Amino acid sequence: MSELHCEEEEDVLCLSRRALRSIPASVLHTTHLKSLYLEGNEISSLPERFFSRMSSLVWLDVRNNRLSGLPAAIGQHRCLKTLLLEGNPISALPPELGHVITLKALSLRKCPLVFPPQDVLDRGLPSILHYLRSSALTDESAAVEKLCLSELEQCEEDETEILRFEELRRRMIQVERAELGSAGDGGTGTPRADLISSCFIRLNIVSALDDVQRSPAV
Repeated sequence: MSELHCEEEEDVLCLSRRALRSIPASVLHTTHLKSLYLEGNEISSLPERFFSRMSSLVWLDVRNNRLSGLPAAIGQHRCLKTLLLEGNPISALPPELGHVITLKALSLRKCPLVFPPQDVLDRGLPSILHYLRSSALTDESAAVEKLCLSELEQCEEDETEILRFEELRRRMIQVERAELGSAGDGGTGTPRADLISSCFIRLNIVSALDDVQRSPAV
C-alpha cells in the first residue's frame, strides 16, 4: 500500500503515525492550516475548540485513531471539505455535522456507527447531512416544546427565561426555514413554527394578566 506524502507547504501539516495521544497545543495555534494529516495515531478526542481555532481547515485526516466522537462545534465550520474518519470507534455522528455546508467527502469505513442508521449511510453524503440536520431540528423543537409546556404555563417566567425562549424560537425558525429551502422534499415546518408563535403569544398574555393582577385597584 502506498503511503500518503504531504507537500511541504505552509498551510499543510503532516503528523501521521507519530504515536500521538492528543492534539499538540502548537497545532491549535497554527490557525492558517488548510490540510492536517493525523492518520495512524492514538488520539482519543479532539479539543472542544479544535474546529473554531482551525477555521481555515479544508482537509482533515484522522483515520485509524481512537476517536469516539466529534465536538459539536464542527457545525460552525465553513471551510471543511474533506473529513476522513475511517477506522475510529465512533458510534454516532453529531447532529451539528449536518450544518457543515461545505463538506464534499466523508470517509466512515470501519466505524461502528449506529447514528445515522445504516440505511441512511448507504444513501451517501447528501442523505447523511440531511438526516443530521433534521435530527438537530428535532432536538431544538423538543427543547422549545418542553419550555412551553412546563415552565411557561406555570407562570414562573422572568426576564432571563423570556430571553432564553426568544432565542430558542429564533434559532428554530431560522433552521426550519433553511431546511425547507435546502431539502426540497415537500416537507413543511409550519406546525412547529405555529406552535412556537402561539406559545410566545401565550407567554405575553400571561405576563399581561399578571401585571393587571398586581396593579392597585382604582
